Amino acid sequence: MIRLLLADDHAVVRKGLQLFIGYEENLDLIAEAGDGDELMAMVKNTPADILLLDLDMPKMNGLTAIRKIKEIAPNLKIIILTMHPEDIYGKTAHQMGAVGYIIKDDEPKKLIESINKVFDGEMIFSDKVLRGSKKSNTIKLSKREIEVLKLLSNGMSNKDISEELEISDKTVSTYKLRLLNKIGAKSVVDLVNFGKSYPDIMGS
Repeated sequence: MIRLLLADDHAVVRKGLQLFIGYEENLDLIAEAGDGDELMAMVKNTPADILLLDLDMPKMNGLTAIRKIKEIAPNLKIIILTMHPEDIYGKTAHQMGAVGYIIKDDEPKKLIESINKVFDGEMIFSDKVLRGSKKSNTIKLSKREIEVLKLLSNGMSNKDISEELEISDKTVSTYKLRLLNKIGAKSVVDLVNFGKSYPDIMGS
């Protein structure tokens, strides 16, 4: 029997998953969480094999949660279950320790198949994500890029950052573009989430 945990802030989604997972004889959904606090308590107190994790949750986003979960339950396998396309967050999720990435628009059958494959030791990511991770398991940022990322993560504007680092607004924008390209992010929000979720790269 594969023991499953589910973290998603939408009760309707949780109920739907509960229903079709219930049809599978080898799957047992043993606990659910609706926000980051409930998620961490669930992981600490409920031994399981696989966690289905949404990226968008109150109190703690999914990317931040991955790192904390791996510290608490290193053997718990994490499958991201989200509306966000894999090309936005897939690479970061994989590097942080997730073993699968499923889109909520996919057929339920794909999720069931993915759960079984992950339990058997497979990775559920696109070839593009896996190839990129094989090439480099670490994202190398310059000292200045790290400084800019830290300040962005603290909610500072381009103007604030330019004054703090004594560089021009245009130079700040250039560093932001470099960060977007290196991290594979699509927006400043993605950069902020990455900065908060990846303290090792930021030297904290």
